[in-house]
Amino acid sequence: MSEIGKRTISGGILVAVMLLCILGGSISFLAFFLLLIIGALWEFYGMFFVVNIKPQRWSGIVITGILFLLSFFISAGLISSEWYLLVIPSFLYIVISELFRVNDKPFENIAATVLGIIYIGLPVCLLWPIAYRDNIYQFNSHLVLGYFILIWTYDTFAYLIGKQFGKRRLLERVSPKKSWEGAIGGLLVSFVTAVVIAHFFTDLSLFQWLVFALITTIFGTLGDLSESMLKRSIGVKDSGNILPGHGGVMDRFDALFLAIPALYIYLQLI
Repeated sequence: MSEIGKRTISGGILVAVMLLCILGGSISFLAFFLLLIIGALWEFYGMFFVVNIKPQRWSGIVITGILFLLSFFISAGLISSEWYLLVIPSFLYIVISELFRVNDKPFENIAATVLGIIYIGLPVCLLWPIAYRDNIYQFNSHLVLGYFILIWTYDTFAYLIGKQFGKRRLLERVSPKKSWEGAIGGLLVSFVTAVVIAHFFTDLSLFQWLVFALITTIFGTLGDLSESMLKRSIGVKDSGNILPGHGGVMDRFDALFLAIPALYIYLQLI
């Protein structure tokens, strides 16, 4: 089967599973994104082993998983926000436990472990307060679903338009295939998509959805470029190979890691 065929089939299956989990309610939402955290962090920490940096892989995954669950319970009003104080002993544990590991780069190990929690864990945890934004005790998938529809639309048309008309490289030293023509074309299509979304999801006004789309595309692109920069600095092509034609979990969801924090700040401001 061709690479395009593999990419289409695996991408279609992933989209179908995601839609079912996002629309299925808070429990299926929790299950999907918890698996995403585990997969993305496993790949993230694994890339550092290439350059002889050995993050505390399981510690990072377990701590991030706990933070994700806490974010759910707090956003749903089941526990108070004081439970976030558990983060402090968790980070202390990472530092102290490194004393008992035999490795030449202890502080690099600590830094990589903490970076994974912040870079991957924090954005995914912020999905909960976004999903519970309108009514703190009632799950609402509209804004999260809107984000994914917009980023999928942008990515697809940025790729197609860039492949057909792209001449000016967006940031060649980091990602030589991305072009300004593709980015602008994808942005315009995402604006059209935002107009359609605003008709069905009235959580935000039309203007607010257009700004939502703008933030999604700009920070989604920056997230994509940031992951490309990380892979180039380490010397790996893909973060993993779990998704045929797409690479790893990080490769598929790299836009989320910068876009979601930016969208969370925007939603708080409005």
